[in-house]
Amino acid sequence: MKRLFAVCACAGLLSGCTPAARVICEPLEKAYAGDLTAAVEAIDKTAIANSENDRLLYRAQRGHLLHLAGEFEKSNHEFELAVAAAKELEPVSITGTIADYTVNEAVKAYVGEDFERAYLHYYMTLNYLMLDDFEDALVECRRLDEVFRKLDARYEEGTDRYQDDGFIRYLSGLIYEGIGKREDAFIDYLLAVRAYEGESGLGALMGVPQGLAESFVWLGRLLGREDETGALVDTVGVVRPVPAGMGEIVVIIDSGWAPYKLEESIEFPIHKALVPEGFRGGSHLAAYVKIAYPVFVSVPWAPDGFRVEAMRVADPAVDYTVHAWAERAQDIDALARWTLERRIGAIKLRSTLRATTKQIALAKAKYDREEKRKKDSEKEASAGRRKNDSFAAQALMWVVENVVTLAVAETEQADTRSWITLPAGMWIARLPVVPGEYEVSITPDGGAGPVALGEVTVPPGGKAFRAARVFGGPHPVRCD
Repeated sequence: MKRLFAVCACAGLLSGCTPAARVICEPLEKAYAGDLTAAVEAIDKTAIANSENDRLLYRAQRGHLLHLAGEFEKSNHEFELAVAAAKELEPVSITGTIADYTVNEAVKAYVGEDFERAYLHYYMTLNYLMLDDFEDALVECRRLDEVFRKLDARYEEGTDRYQDDGFIRYLSGLIYEGIGKREDAFIDYLLAVRAYEGESGLGALMGVPQGLAESFVWLGRLLGREDETGALVDTVGVVRPVPAGMGEIVVIIDSGWAPYKLEESIEFPIHKALVPEGFRGGSHLAAYVKIAYPVFVSVPWAPDGFRVEAMRVADPAVDYTVHAWAERAQDIDALARWTLERRIGAIKLRSTLRATTKQIALAKAKYDREEKRKKDSEKEASAGRRKNDSFAAQALMWVVENVVTLAVAETEQADTRSWITLPAGMWIARLPVVPGEYEVSITPDGGAGPVALGEVTVPPGGKAFRAARVFGGPHPVRCD
């Protein structure tokens, strides 16, 4: 009965187990329904909209929803605010500060995962591409270089942390190649290959995409840098991705939903025999320690393939249609899990230290209360009076020593915040075409039908970019 009473008394403290994604459940539902304008309005009414600690998440997700709504300039304004917040909240070091070991992480300002801060600039790049602004798109690529340099400075080589991104480098190489800067394109293709073959690429379960390998090998031969293309020559040979005189349509597809965080915890009682003798109280339960940490939960129903089609519209009498299958270029689900695994040990350590500190403080409070009670009893006895605690007083003492012990443990909550509107993964389709105007569409593998992406104009020898988002299914974190 005592245990049951204690559990019931603590039930009100268990709301921290609800995923942080629930806060934006309405925007997620409206986004899936295709009402992106309503999704933006809905996120403005959530708790994170006015939260100083959540300003990075709010701006990133609002900017992302505006991107999906086709409001590319407004989207970039929000992403700039998110970048400013990210710089202000830049982690000091790998080990963190004293506050990290004393203040619950769920109530501090959200600084973002390393890859989340990089993808702020990625989506700004994509916005500029949708506006046919290649120069500003390349400015964002250079800002991404700064992000990766900071990560290189923070983590030593070989520390198995996110320091570069093959998919982002691949995209920037395509942009450089699209405006004729082949040397710059080759450098970014080289960095992309290294990233795919490196720690973060392996962590995201990605190999080098075939399209990237072909462009890298071909440009290496063209520029006389074949010695840098390495073993990929044997893998792909020397294939020119885009025949001379033709252009290329590049379609980037965001698929599914990124994983979201839930709390897991380890809870265990500590017998008073394990507590220093001076702080032992009258209860057998000296402490109840809870170590809380986040885990990622995958959203399973992302489409697993896309057929992309481009139909020329300049001459309706001539049926000129090109199609290709998209190639997976990034797995955000696997990357997010891998990134969290790299720092979960430090998260558990901080949680352990915070939980222990709380229980030591509680044990000290119990000890001080017992000492005061003894002194009061001694004073009563010396005055010839005998004080007997009432039943209510004894019950209150039991509550302090048992229920409060459990309640204090439950104040340790994991930080389950994340950029929840991100996709589960990214795909790239590349369609060599003769210059002209085209209507572009995609058809998800097993999907109901094609999704129109509008018209593009492909210049001779250049590239045209289009982006799409396919959810696959509703987000599992629902408002109901």
